Amino acid sequence: MILVCEMIFDRGAHIPFNAGLLATIRAAFPKDDMAFHGGEAHIEQLKKQVGQALANSIGWKDILPVQPGPTYGKRFIRELSAIRHLFREIPQGTTSRLILTSAFPSTVLAMKVARLFQSKIPKVQMVLHGVSGVMGKRRRRPILRLQDMKTALSLLGNKDIQYLVLEEFIRDTVLKNFPQLHGSIEAFQHPISPVEGAAEIIDLSEPIRFGLLGTALKSKGYPLFVEAANAITVKYGRRAEFHVIGRCPEESKGVKGTEALATQPAASQLTREDFVRGVQPLHFVVLPYERAPYTLSASGVLLDAIAWQKPIIARRMPMFEAMFERHGDIGYLFDDNSELSGILQQILEAPDGSRYRRQALTLRDVRKSRDPETLAAVYRELCTKSEGRLLETLSY
Repeated sequence: MILVCEMIFDRGAHIPFNAGLLATIRAAFPKDDMAFHGGEAHIEQLKKQVGQALANSIGWKDILPVQPGPTYGKRFIRELSAIRHLFREIPQGTTSRLILTSAFPSTVLAMKVARLFQSKIPKVQMVLHGVSGVMGKRRRRPILRLQDMKTALSLLGNKDIQYLVLEEFIRDTVLKNFPQLHGSIEAFQHPISPVEGAAEIIDLSEPIRFGLLGTALKSKGYPLFVEAANAITVKYGRRAEFHVIGRCPEESKGVKGTEALATQPAASQLTREDFVRGVQPLHFVVLPYERAPYTLSASGVLLDAIAWQKPIIARRMPMFEAMFERHGDIGYLFDDNSELSGILQQILEAPDGSRYRRQALTLRDVRKSRDPETLAAVYRELCTKSEGRLLETLSY
């Protein structure tokens, strides 16, 4: 049995990733029983994302997610209880795998503690969407150090646990700074939702539409996007449009100059249908992320750009550089804030429809490489690696 659980995020977050992962697992192991546990609203949207045939092959169970917010100690206790309950859901005497589709440091430690009380332990995979805290200077206060990811990965060993990060550069960087994880951490490319993707490529015609996707956070470059929108619309008027397709958090409500946005961030979380409706008319997806928060994090927005074949304009950082090095011209990279405005002006001053179409076609190929059917063989190999290490341990 394969039991998949999203015990953290609800109300739309991680829907496309979870849909892609479930489709990949089903393609890799078509005959295995599979169940998914998650929040009620999350499951409702997820069923739509995977399609009826796949949804009918999965057993669904509503749980109360342990959402971000509580203190580390409270989260740990809640996650420990939730994981122990998951163990009880797995039939005894069967070959089984428990997969957590997201995990905080407290989740990792809770999993390790929960396993201490199990006589029969299923194989475990945990998806780490970000591993900040593994490299660089650590916090000086012991109580805060105890709560970071490096501590969680170090304590109680990692026997029979396989961590999955969603890009190869993340795995390579982690192993360079934390070689003790060799054999326990693997790269699994972020899969695309099986039901999303553009059928046709739109023409590069005016108004040229630039979009910032997801929650309008400072760390995602929302203030810089607004600043660029003001500078460009003053010079080019209606030849360019700037759209924010996502929610406005409390921290961004004081950002000035949002009048320049053709679409302002919404007051509440968008449904996936509304989000997709906003993405489809865009020409470019802008990713002006701050470097520090995203050095070792995967980007769901990048996968949205790939799925809908929207060339990107992104800050130069390992995540985006790796995509350009692997796949070629999929848009533009910039180093500093002024260079972003320069790229936008370049696109407006000399729009190159042929290059734009080539970029979009390249993204179509990238999408195919991350299709669940394509990734199924990779996922089977990762599971085989994990099982091989388990057999080696038992024989020893």
